[in-house]
Amino acid sequence: MKRIAKVKLSTKDKSVTIIESEGTEFSDSTETKYVRYGVPHADFTKALDALVPHVRDILELPSNWKLGDIRITGVTVSCSEDTEVEGAVISGLVTLTTATSPFSFNTPHLPFDQYAEGNEAPLMPEDAVDAIEEVRKEARQFLNGKRAETDQKDLFASETPADAVPN
Repeated sequence: MKRIAKVKLSTKDKSVTIIESEGTEFSDSTETKYVRYGVPHADFTKALDALVPHVRDILELPSNWKLGDIRITGVTVSCSEDTEVEGAVISGLVTLTTATSPFSFNTPHLPFDQYAEGNEAPLMPEDAVDAIEEVRKEARQFLNGKRAETDQKDLFASETPADAVPN
């Protein structure tokens, strides 16, 4: 089954990179990389923005630090070869007043579930997993053509309103 393994939004060249992966073992895994240019739908960017509070929690940042200055630029989801447990790394940028370029970060990789019974390793918070799934859903819709509204008119749309009566 194909799954979205990586979503990356580049503000530099206005591109979205999405990697689909099939299989869990490296020898059996196949990946398909898609790079699309253009502005994603607002739902896509909202899904990425919804990860900011989770990043604050994971990185133990104060809830009021750099409000509005943290941007999520990507999510990478991996799948364990043995147990098929998924885990993720969230990437982003923080605008700084002390430099002309942003500070970039990656959260630690956190699995969505324990790799083995009895383990007590830190996990990705459940609500963060839900938010990551929303990003993956929006990425799939982006691949299927869901983009930002544009001012372009439909080439095949009628210029005459539907309720107009011809003379």
